[in-house]
Amino acid sequence: MNLNNFLKQDRELVKRKLDSVQFLLQELLEDEIKDNNFEECIDLCLSAAEMFKEINRMHQPNSVSQLHEIASRFSLRGIDVSVVQRGLTNEHV
Repeated sequence: MNLNNFLKQDRELVKRKLDSVQFLLQELLEDEIKDNNFEECIDLCLSAAEMFKEINRMHQPNSVSQLHEIASRFSLRGIDVSVVQRGLTNEHV
């Protein structure tokens, strides 16, 4: 997986979560299937699904990640970088 689509501070966490999911599904799940322990299979799959949801929430398009890196560099140089939101008109309310 290309970790460049995640914010720099999230990349290590994403890698750990992916490694955990891989272990759950490739190692533990296989053993539970062989033992016919289907309740545990369900729990392992649900745990993996939750981790994938967390990874999905952290996933950013490449352009968003690049913008965040640029804004961080400006901020380090003392340039005030803040989020500007578009004002809502009566049509959007």
